[in-house]
Amino acid sequence: MSIRYVRFNMNELVKRAAESVGLTSAQCARVEKFPDGMFNKTFLFTMHDGTQVVGKVPNPNAGRAHYTTASEVATMDFARNELRTPVPKVLAWSSKAEDNSVGAEYIIMEKVAGIQLSKVWPTMGIKERFELVKTISGYQKNWMSTPFTQYGSLYYSSDMEYSDRCDLVTEHHRFAVGPSTGRESLDDGRIALDFDRGPWKSVEQYKSAIGLREIACVQNMARLPRSPLSLYGPGTYCPSRSKKIAALQNYLRLVKYLIPTDPLITSAFLWHPDLHAENIFVHPERPAEVLGIIDWQSTELLPLFDHARLPYFLDYDGPQSTGIDPPAFPVDFDKLDPAKKAEAQDLYLKMSLSALYRRFTYSHNMPLFKAMEFRQTASFEMLLLAQNLLIDGEALYQSRCLDLEKEWTALPGVQASGNPPFPLVFSADEAASINEDASGAIRGMELMRSLRQSLGQMWPDKGVVRPEQYDEVKKRLKQAKTELIDQLAHSETERLAWEEAWPFDR
Repeated sequence: MSIRYVRFNMNELVKRAAESVGLTSAQCARVEKFPDGMFNKTFLFTMHDGTQVVGKVPNPNAGRAHYTTASEVATMDFARNELRTPVPKVLAWSSKAEDNSVGAEYIIMEKVAGIQLSKVWPTMGIKERFELVKTISGYQKNWMSTPFTQYGSLYYSSDMEYSDRCDLVTEHHRFAVGPSTGRESLDDGRIALDFDRGPWKSVEQYKSAIGLREIACVQNMARLPRSPLSLYGPGTYCPSRSKKIAALQNYLRLVKYLIPTDPLITSAFLWHPDLHAENIFVHPERPAEVLGIIDWQSTELLPLFDHARLPYFLDYDGPQSTGIDPPAFPVDFDKLDPAKKAEAQDLYLKMSLSALYRRFTYSHNMPLFKAMEFRQTASFEMLLLAQNLLIDGEALYQSRCLDLEKEWTALPGVQASGNPPFPLVFSADEAASINEDASGAIRGMELMRSLRQSLGQMWPDKGVVRPEQYDEVKKRLKQAKTELIDQLAHSETERLAWEEAWPFDR
């Protein structure tokens, strides 16, 4: 809990909130606390005249001191005033806890009008939903109106110490590109380690820095983080520092050939990192009308192909759409029972919205569509898998390296480099060991997937459960642990190994 504990002076925060709208703290009538998020404490301040503002205090796990708040404020300003996006106006802020009377970093901002999209999305018709999709697509096109010459995060130039690595942007030079504040450089203990956080002048520098970051973390962490995707124990793959570093070294040998050759999709852009339905505010009576987009913390300036995923509010469980063709109902739809038909219709609606987004992007924003298409390639898969090898995936990454040799000459990055030979060499014994590790990793993932399905809605996603479910979740996990050990352990040594490896007792 210490990573989410922040001590500050609430009376001083009230004072700053009131002063931000020209009032005194005595004129603040009410303070309400929003439910805790993972990274911030957030409050609603209501004044005697009805004016409302939102105050936000970051937890220690939100990011590095100064940088995360300073970047968030500059990003909101740029998105609001340069990229024509409905972002709440920042009224007051401080990124240096030691320099203010609140005793913590804070941001005071306008309260966004409207209601969260999540409250009306389930009842919206398909036409309203598609109108909303078109609106969000329009903002994405706005975001692409300003490419950046470096990769990292955005700041006010006045908040950056002079460095030849920091690049000024816009004609007024109010903004500069500085170190990344992205979650991948912070989570799972990375926040405490030293490595190159940017900015970077080329996409190859940026992607290479990811591999070097992961190597630094693997080498220097006292204990490797546990995987949220796999159960590791006797009979499955067992991670090691040496295996992770071997996979990352192979990534560094491959990376320049994996990067796309089209400069339109490798250019750096500012992009909202988390477009889910809680962060989008809409008009309560006209829900296709977007009134505000919140939560710009940890925004990065990344290559377009890293941004070009389906917006989170369109995510669904099921086959993912590709290309621009509409989905189809199951061939046996007419034979399904009513419950299965309802499930198929619900999935069809979700897939249709995804397909409509892709088709609209194809018609109105071809560079973004090309970036989306690149994400379906082997090259992107290899870039993506490498980003989190500290946590998981090195066994499958090495297996994918074996397969990549067969596709090597077809990769655009290889062709653009003059068709060099495949840079990795594996002996027969190494290949056999890699395949054995991959099989064990798949087994571990299947075990975790089965466990997750057995818990259903009680699954502790990111280690978090509802307070009222805590005791029941603990009970069911203990039962699952006993059943798994009885099934898989064939000796007392293996039972003890599974006891030690079980990730939910910590």
